[in-house]
Amino acid sequence: MSSRPHVFNIPSGYSFLEQLATKLLSDPSLSGLFDANTRLQDYTILLPTRRAVRNLQNLLLQKSGTDALLMPEIRPLGDVNPEEMFFAEAEAGLTGLTGLLPAEVTPHAPSLLPAMSGIERDISLMTLVQAWLETSGRAGGLASTSKLTAELTTLLDSLQIEEVDISKLASLVPDEFSHNWQQTLEFLQILTTAWPLHKQEIGRCDPSERRGLLLDRLTTLWNNHPPSGPVLAAGSTGSIPATSRLLQCIAQLEKGAVVLSGLDTQLPPEGWAQLKNEHAHPQSGLFHLCEAMDLQRSDIQTFPGLQMKSSTDIQCARATFVNQALWPTSLTGRWIELLTNDKPSQNLFENMQIYEASDTRSEAGVIALALREALETPEKTAMLITPDRQLARRVTILLRKWGVEINDTAGQPLSRTSVGVFAGLVLQAVATDFLPVNLLALLKHPFCRVGQNAKSHRQLVSRLELYALRGFRPTGDSVKGNNSYAHNTNGLDHIMARLKHAESEKKHIQQQSQQNTNDETLIGEVITFADKLRQIFKPLTDVPYEATLNNVGQALLEVMESLSRDDANISILWDSPDQEVSEHLEAFMSVMGEFIKAEDFTAPQSEWSVLLDYWLYQTSIRPRVNAHPRLSIMGLLEARLVDADLVILGSLNEGTWPALPETGAWLSRPMRESLDMVAPERRIGQSAHDFVQAFSAPEVLLTRAEKISGTPQLPSRWLSRLKALHAGLYEDICPWPDAERLSTLWTTVDTPPPPKAEKRPEPKPPADVRPDRLSVTQIATLQIDPYAIYAKHILKLKPLDPLEADVTAAIRGSFIHKVLEKFTLKYPDDLPDNIASAVRETALELADETAEGQAVLLYWWPRFSAVADWIADFEIERRPKITRIFTEITGSMTVDIANKPFTLTAKADRIELTDSGHVNILDYKTGEPPSKTDIEKMRAPQMPLEAAIAIAGGFEGISKNARIKELAHIQVHGGYPAGKIRIEENPDQLAETALSGVKKLLEYYADENTAYIPELHPDRVNFRDYAHLARVQEWMSEEDS
Repeated sequence: MSSRPHVFNIPSGYSFLEQLATKLLSDPSLSGLFDANTRLQDYTILLPTRRAVRNLQNLLLQKSGTDALLMPEIRPLGDVNPEEMFFAEAEAGLTGLTGLLPAEVTPHAPSLLPAMSGIERDISLMTLVQAWLETSGRAGGLASTSKLTAELTTLLDSLQIEEVDISKLASLVPDEFSHNWQQTLEFLQILTTAWPLHKQEIGRCDPSERRGLLLDRLTTLWNNHPPSGPVLAAGSTGSIPATSRLLQCIAQLEKGAVVLSGLDTQLPPEGWAQLKNEHAHPQSGLFHLCEAMDLQRSDIQTFPGLQMKSSTDIQCARATFVNQALWPTSLTGRWIELLTNDKPSQNLFENMQIYEASDTRSEAGVIALALREALETPEKTAMLITPDRQLARRVTILLRKWGVEINDTAGQPLSRTSVGVFAGLVLQAVATDFLPVNLLALLKHPFCRVGQNAKSHRQLVSRLELYALRGFRPTGDSVKGNNSYAHNTNGLDHIMARLKHAESEKKHIQQQSQQNTNDETLIGEVITFADKLRQIFKPLTDVPYEATLNNVGQALLEVMESLSRDDANISILWDSPDQEVSEHLEAFMSVMGEFIKAEDFTAPQSEWSVLLDYWLYQTSIRPRVNAHPRLSIMGLLEARLVDADLVILGSLNEGTWPALPETGAWLSRPMRESLDMVAPERRIGQSAHDFVQAFSAPEVLLTRAEKISGTPQLPSRWLSRLKALHAGLYEDICPWPDAERLSTLWTTVDTPPPPKAEKRPEPKPPADVRPDRLSVTQIATLQIDPYAIYAKHILKLKPLDPLEADVTAAIRGSFIHKVLEKFTLKYPDDLPDNIASAVRETALELADETAEGQAVLLYWWPRFSAVADWIADFEIERRPKITRIFTEITGSMTVDIANKPFTLTAKADRIELTDSGHVNILDYKTGEPPSKTDIEKMRAPQMPLEAAIAIAGGFEGISKNARIKELAHIQVHGGYPAGKIRIEENPDQLAETALSGVKKLLEYYADENTAYIPELHPDRVNFRDYAHLARVQEWMSEEDS
């Protein structure tokens, strides 16, 4: 062991790894610290992260000037992997040394058990949490259980990393504390009692626990058997106690040295002494490391051979500036002394910009521009450092729009890969009982083939969508309290029922698209396709609603494989030639392996997809993109010891960077102190050190958004300190470096060109393709929205029903019409004794036949019941004067338009023949009927035209030249009163006027020079089925509307 610890420092403003690589290549003995015969390949070098390891390897090879180099053993210290050969050898080297393990160093069991995977531990803890909640009568959904488990896992990791004896939790809460704290303590017995027993039963340990044990064993090994070659631990702050002990061991080795990064040797001694309690200070972590290693700051020397820079160097000046700005609060009163003692450098803010954006989008835009601009300089590198994943995604998308792929080191969650999405869609489809939206999302996924080639599969899915998935979706509920609709089975059975119904009623796809194909063949293929889907999903649909993850996992894999098989019976997922898909599948199968091993954990069907997504999201995947080698996006940990010519620090807002100090859900600050746990602000101190190191880059851009989602944000405390020091001391020497140029450039790039108004479409089809037949209801459409007539009757386009349609006014009105029609047909002459009851029974009979009817009555039954009572009074009053009633009767008349016959058609809700030989025409309305003014001015010509057709003898059973006594709107809305009658005056005159006006209208549109203009009267358009086709929003101005 060395009599004096070998601890060195590379200050801020220097490229840490570059200085390290330069010295190791030029002088492996480190200026005589080690034997003169020391070679590079003799070294063992420990660095904080894997990325730092790769970067040092690249630097060594690059600076060596050769194509091959005997490398030292370089290993990551911050994320030790127990399977790594280096540490496995250390573990093996402890054979026979169990008795030498000092209890005060390693308070745990000496045997090294294998570590649980993250998912395995989550499932085990979730099982214990679920059992505790059920026992205590607080059982809830898995969403709350998973949240509690996540909080518990965080606490467990903190306790193990900080080496707190978990058993102390039992005596943490005195009896006088509140009842809530006592309940918390009962819950934490999961950690103090149940969890240790569980680990003992399965013979496993926690990952963080094993890592600490492994580091301690390595420390013990080197204390007792020092390595023969030099060991260098560089860049670590020793924030983990086990790491701190290892660093202390290395520093005392004869052939060992520790190199710190960014120790501020200029911080006044009184400020350094205050860091014991200033946990949020950037030097706090190094202070506590020195304290743990029993070192004074003066004991730490500058790294041997460091190429010292001038104090006027931009990076050194900036490092000095930021360290001074972040002095402990008690020293800020001494800032004024800096003007006389340390004159600020004139070039302090060269190559430095600060941009405070109005929102996240602008912030991302300026960052993306800065990164793109960096590529214009050959060999220039640029890096964005941010903890904000949303900002990182925005920047990635913007760069991709400009044809630049950037390497985001955080990767993407497995749940967002094509494999993860496919698995999630399968479970969501099952959990939602194959709702059309969820089923279509699955069937249209690229991995879904169902035994077809890609083209055939797309065609079958489209046909299935049109036949069975669009339109009203039954709820399965009934006003009777049971599900009596014969076809209203759920899920895939319901889809099959709708297909069978479409087949029997011959409601084929040709009704919605003009395909000249054999409809029976088409629907038969779709039925076969749907039946195959039902068979494929059986492994999952046969699983009980409450099932173990083991059963769910196996069934899920079976269904995924079957769905992904093509017409050659090859799984395009499992046998994909795409290397990226294979990598994602391998990661997915690793997660599913843990899923399948969970034989005791049960979950309801509705939670399966939630659980899978929860664990897939925690698995990060590096996407295979052809990323630009000079650009990268990194998180705070990944960016440590990584250099770039331009460093951008993004999301500098309080709560983001730095994050707010969290005590956790279970322990208060006093409790944490009694357990000797570190203050929550320690993480802020680590983030502050990262900020200082990154701020000292050759070129730096600091950014923040003043508002996020409309919520004002506070600037990061570090940015506020920089502003305060600048305003007080530096403003006259160098102005605040706003990123005006980049801001202006982004405004220019982001501002779209002035919108160019499109012309209103004015189609003028030839006369021979213009319609020669219209219903009286479409005459009103021709008046107000001629383009709709053009699209429907000339282009032959019909709007598709929406997916999962709700009960609309049209559905409700149609059902009420059917009820009143059926009631009238059942009682054409004599009324029943209880008319209202008969109306209600008729409605219930119809509801048994249609899912739409059940839904209408389910939500409208009280109003309908009132309507039935009103109908009873209505019929009693009218029936004595009526000799015959026609319901839902169709009629037509032909008129001469431009020397060609034109047919007007109508379907009257009810026509009555009175005992006096007159005719009454009635129209039912569940909504508001047209006003008298609209009818008189022919803005609502339906009823007058029905009268004209009746006078012309166009309705079977109504004699020609019949006299119209009543044109009446019957409003049945279930309000108060439940219904009302409005009779129009002068029906014969209305009919004559309407027919005359319609002839003129039809003559006008018979001229091929007349255009079918969209939304001629926008204020009167109620249904805009073709507005998207006419691109109304692109040309309609406020004046037009």
